[in-house]
Amino acid sequence: MRTFVISDIHGHYDTFINLLDLIDFKPDDLLYIDGDVIDRGKDGIKLIKYIMAQPNMEMFLGNHEMMMLKAIEYQRELERGTIDPRGEDDHLTPYELWTHPANGGEDTFRDFYDLSVNEQNEIEEYLKGLRLIKRITVEGVKYHISHSYSLERKFGKELFFKKATPAEAETIVWESLFDRMGNPYDKKEKCPFQYKRDRYIVGHIFTQRLNHLDDLGRGKIFISEKYRGCYVIDLDCGMAINSRSSRLGCLELETMREYYVALMEL
Repeated sequence: MRTFVISDIHGHYDTFINLLDLIDFKPDDLLYIDGDVIDRGKDGIKLIKYIMAQPNMEMFLGNHEMMMLKAIEYQRELERGTIDPRGEDDHLTPYELWTHPANGGEDTFRDFYDLSVNEQNEIEEYLKGLRLIKRITVEGVKYHISHSYSLERKFGKELFFKKATPAEAETIVWESLFDRMGNPYDKKEKCPFQYKRDRYIVGHIFTQRLNHLDDLGRGKIFISEKYRGCYVIDLDCGMAINSRSSRLGCLELETMREYYVALMEL
């Protein structure tokens, strides 16, 4: 059995299938998909339905899936008449936030509501049942998988969305070590999380922002043994950008071998 991790597919179904072909993904392999499967690309719902049907793929909740769940609940409250559609202030509604051009949820929204009510319910329950964090051991190495961040408290081997408080869930899918100020390689800085010996596998922040690129200027998996006092692996190689620098990156944990499929040809 081989263990693979990827993140931030962002609705690009064909690139994802090409990656599975590249790694020769087999029934006894395991793939962890670290959130943000949907939005910006056109095939988010198609991807969710495909992943749901695979017994050897495990998806984590990302900030885009959380926006989707909040927008669905908002729409249902509108239908029930329990909220004022005009809102109470100038903030975006959950639906407006999700489908805003900056977040790219319009195609996902349209395809979701084209489904039957039963299919909608199945997808919603699947997303609500996802993990926010899972800690695994591969070849004697402990890995901490979450979309972007972690917690200062102990939670054991895993944390499900349903078991987390709203504030905890928001923190895990939205905050990032890469957004903090100061020198990230300061030797005096301590890992802010409870499990300090874990290797933290994340997505959310595309590595183009970190200026971590291959020789052709394309996103490359970021691996650092000391970043904010942590061992950090960032898998997000910029599929959300929808440009020639975008790639879907995949890491095989047994060998630390990196695989890439470009979104577009150079």
